[in-house]
Amino acid sequence: MKAKHRPCMVWAWQLWLSPRPARRTATTSEPSLLAAHDAALFEFLKDEDDRWVVQETHYIGNKVVRDGLSGPPLLKPLHLSRHIHWLQKEYFKVERGVIGIHKDGQELRATKADGIVEIPAGTRHRFWAHASSQEDLVFKVWAEPQGLDHSFDENFLRNFVGYHRDCEKANIQPSVFQVILFGYNSATIATPPFWVPLWILKLVHYILAYWVGAALLGCETTICPTDCQRVDMLTSCRW
Repeated sequence: MKAKHRPCMVWAWQLWLSPRPARRTATTSEPSLLAAHDAALFEFLKDEDDRWVVQETHYIGNKVVRDGLSGPPLLKPLHLSRHIHWLQKEYFKVERGVIGIHKDGQELRATKADGIVEIPAGTRHRFWAHASSQEDLVFKVWAEPQGLDHSFDENFLRNFVGYHRDCEKANIQPSVFQVILFGYNSATIATPPFWVPLWILKLVHYILAYWVGAALLGCETTICPTDCQRVDMLTSCRW
């Protein structure tokens, strides 16, 4: 059975402005995680080049997947927005089914026959199970270069997926500020469908993540000593 941990002490007004689950699930060493609403399975793997990859299976029988809402960002009102990884390229390799990808305003439809789809650093993008898919969408995703501090990596996905699932179990909406803090601390920001200069997006996200989320509301990006077995950047138990 997975361990559960209580969040650190916060004030009632902080919980009102930024709800968080009363208990969190330890996710640092699980080989796989289920997403909120059981919409997708995330499996954490190493490939032949000793590179971390995540294999995602989005279940076509799930309404969240059929509605095209199983790819990030999952949080309303951000669920139809794009996102940017400003330090790394992101790669998608479809194994089964059909993936839809918005890439700088262009909509792509990719299958296994299309090979690896590259998303350059700084590119506005979003992905989902394409409406034409008649089976579960299975694909591998990774980012390069790897091993950077505060970058898009396995730890970010464990925190992001685990947090959303714990919020669903607690029947609360995820905190916009916590999600933005997760993202900014991993060089990832959300962006609206229209073009906005990257420096403005980064500035707004920085203020929301660190001034509002961390300083005012008590969200943290640090190591949780009761949950971590390695000295990696993880988001703490103060959810």
